[in-house]
Amino acid sequence: MKHFTYDDRLLIQRALTLGWSFTRIASEMAKDRTSISREIQAHRYGEGKPARSKCKFRHECIFDDPSKCPAPSCNKKVCSVSCSQCALYCDRFEPEICHKLLKPPYVCNGCKERGNGCHLAKRLYDAECAHKDYKKTLSESRAGISLTESELNFIAETVIPLIKNGVSLPVAYSAFADRMPVSERTLYDYIDKGVFDAGNLDLHRKVRRRSSRQKSGPVLHVDKKCHVGRTYADFLAYLEDHPRARVSEMDTVEGTKGGRVILTIFFRDCSLQLMFLRDTKTASSVSDAYAWLRKALGSTFVLLFDAVLTDRGTEFTDPTSIEIDPETGEVLCSVFYCDPQQTNQKSRCERNHEFIRYILPKGSSFDDLTQDDVSLMMNHINALPRASLNGKSPYQAFVSIYGRETADRLGLKLIPLEELCLKPELLSR
Repeated sequence: MKHFTYDDRLLIQRALTLGWSFTRIASEMAKDRTSISREIQAHRYGEGKPARSKCKFRHECIFDDPSKCPAPSCNKKVCSVSCSQCALYCDRFEPEICHKLLKPPYVCNGCKERGNGCHLAKRLYDAECAHKDYKKTLSESRAGISLTESELNFIAETVIPLIKNGVSLPVAYSAFADRMPVSERTLYDYIDKGVFDAGNLDLHRKVRRRSSRQKSGPVLHVDKKCHVGRTYADFLAYLEDHPRARVSEMDTVEGTKGGRVILTIFFRDCSLQLMFLRDTKTASSVSDAYAWLRKALGSTFVLLFDAVLTDRGTEFTDPTSIEIDPETGEVLCSVFYCDPQQTNQKSRCERNHEFIRYILPKGSSFDDLTQDDVSLMMNHINALPRASLNGKSPYQAFVSIYGRETADRLGLKLIPLEELCLKPELLSR
């Protein structure tokens, strides 16, 4: 099927404004209805300030008394109205999503309520923005590396050792040619980009040649279709079907570029955040963290992890390694992704990173840290009492829900308030 042109997207935008159904749009354009649906969901964007959206918990807010509200300048008499302070200061804030965005047309184009005082987060389809996003995605899909982790490991374990032992690349490649996922020419490029533990010095003839030009990369894309069936709309539908699901939010905190990173997992029900030091920002490093969690928690793993919400970073593009137990093949949890550039959809995890930056200011290198350092920082942060937990700390809330034994398995410890330290000095003691 031919790709959508800019004129096609203009027609879709105009049709949505006029309130046409997907069937009518598809008939007018001689396209499949599902193609129209995928185009709109893939390229819609947020409009306005999500922070001003009404909170989904506003009718049961525990801070309905203004004197107890965590926002320092709150002057609202009730919490049932939109407030720009909530998203900034309240740990329980989650923007209410209009039910119309969970079904066709998935956007607010043509909605009569859009200009009549609607304070909910909005999604729009714009032809120009959609076309720019399409061209960017098309460009990225043709650059860098497009291999799965298993394919990369196969090359690293078969061809690369031969090359490092002095065997020429053509000979090493031909030995596994029937199972190689890339061409010989592409393998040369990957070695030049530093993807494998072999360099141009291992290629005897190539070191004599002059490099023609500098190439971009490496950019690692593990699974380009991992978001299908795992979008934010799918996440909201999952919560409707499983209202008691345990939700955790996952993200990565970066130090200096190219160095070590910290994987964070935030539990919505108790505001506790787990932290794992990772050598690289890759999908396999995230998979290793969840493998450790499954081993440490055993059967308790399924009690903590029902739905995992994360962004669309390349390190999160292997969701099946998180969801499925490799030993039994059993599906233990479900991974979902925020909409592109909509980090407010997992805002509580993002806000909790502020405490990490108290100890590790932005621009700090994580390369000299150990997991013990990160665990110490994690325990001090989780020991800080929160107004949203009625003065309890996330550690105390976690223990009251999951028990002390589970906390011990995760390496969680209670730090007395008088010993609490959220400054860089914590890691230099």
